[in-house]
Amino acid sequence: DPPDKLFTVHGLWPSNSTGRDPKYCNPSNVTSHM
Repeated sequence: DPPDKLFTVHGLWPSNSTGRDPKYCNPSNVTSHM
């Protein structure tokens, strides 16, 4: 299966379509609904 179709749990970030995980979180992308 393609990586974007698999359910994975890794840290606090979702899996990216490129297969790489982000190293830094941009605060402007964080919502208050979490």
